Amino acid sequence: MLTTGVKSLDELLGGGIAPGVLTQVYGDFATGKTTLAVQVGLLSGGKVAYVDTEGGFSPERLSQMAESRGLNPEEALQRFILFTPSDFKEQRRTIGSLKKIVDGSFSLVVVDSITAHYRVEEHRRNLTAELGKQLQVLLWIARRNRIPVIVINQVHFDSRADRMKPVAEHTLNYRTKDILRLDKLNTPGMRVAILERHRLRPEGGMTYFRITEKGIEEANE
Repeated sequence: MLTTGVKSLDELLGGGIAPGVLTQVYGDFATGKTTLAVQVGLLSGGKVAYVDTEGGFSPERLSQMAESRGLNPEEALQRFILFTPSDFKEQRRTIGSLKKIVDGSFSLVVVDSITAHYRVEEHRRNLTAELGKQLQVLLWIARRNRIPVIVINQVHFDSRADRMKPVAEHTLNYRTKDILRLDKLNTPGMRVAILERHRLRPEGGMTYFRITEKGIEEANE
């Protein structure tokens, strides 16, 4: 298990981010998805394969988080191996290449986000099977190396359901065993994490956290 650095969030997740499975983290813009993934990687102590499809990964933010926690920013930056595929086809190649790159020195794989390139493709219905294959490769990596894989997902408004839903919901939900939704609250910096599905924990549990210089912290600290 990898810690999130937030005790209440670890408890919600049954101890932390689990190895050998895909954990889906989804939510609207600026809900803390990237900050959470970066923090898990920072605190893991091992190498992190970080696939950044949205340009959201910030070395400056990682350095700030490391420094504010008394960790060496240079060492932290060296542990993050960054991949920046520019379209869905390149994303497929990047994820495929991870099978050879990720070894025992890695503690985490992050794809942030898995659906950014997918949702801008003109014929994305034809690419749903390809998205499923990419998730299957990531699951293979998670199981083979006994490490967690975090797949970050975007949301869209479903007019029939009259609410925000994760992109490619059926495809992702089929392969991700643990699903965490992040939402904004009216209080600046405050967020809520809701456990939508888990292999061991009851669904519907929630906890609050804050976004700070350190990354994410307990709501009441």
